[in-house]
Amino acid sequence: MDDLTKWPRLLVTGQPVTPEQADEILVRTANPYLLDVNDKEWTATVHAAFRLEPGRYGNATMDSILAVAEELGLLGLPTLYTSRIASSWIGGPHGWCDWDGTIGCANYNIGKWPDRETLLEEWQRIAAEFPYLDLTAQLLADEGTGKVVGQWRVLNGQAAEESPGSPITHPVELDQDDMFARVLLPGGERGVSPQRLETAIERVRQARNPVR
Repeated sequence: MDDLTKWPRLLVTGQPVTPEQADEILVRTANPYLLDVNDKEWTATVHAAFRLEPGRYGNATMDSILAVAEELGLLGLPTLYTSRIASSWIGGPHGWCDWDGTIGCANYNIGKWPDRETLLEEWQRIAAEFPYLDLTAQLLADEGTGKVVGQWRVLNGQAAEESPGSPITHPVELDQDDMFARVLLPGGERGVSPQRLETAIERVRQARNPVR
């Protein structure tokens, strides 16, 4: 078993990107299998924006997910995907990139027992697809309570694992107000406006399938 521990905390800091670049990142790093949330109105809006077809129980059909993933070039990241469009997590939408172009995160843990080989491969794919990224990522052991157990550098379209240094930022814990707001207030699972989402998806669609 790798030494990255169970559910390590992801820390990321980096140079901001443009909102247009954020659109590309957040659409193409989304996990299409996690776009169905408790807010069924938002799920329907997201499905319509992506052109996903609802199945028998309201979840998107596998055929439509595969077609959209191919059309939009979704990266299919098992660990480092972003959840800025929709999320039923108690902390709401989250990810290492935000819609305003901010690069960074410190408040959520990633996959159960991740391994270094997979994480390096994912960062290399991210770096190659988004060569304008300039970021450093770390993992904190034991859900963020332990030491730095992994570090990666993304720059100029390349990604490499580095020797872990001091924490690049402090882990951020959710407080009760955050959790109550997510659960009790309308829109707690929504990470973006419908208009911005539609614009972002169409930007990616046009970039990958230009009109000839």
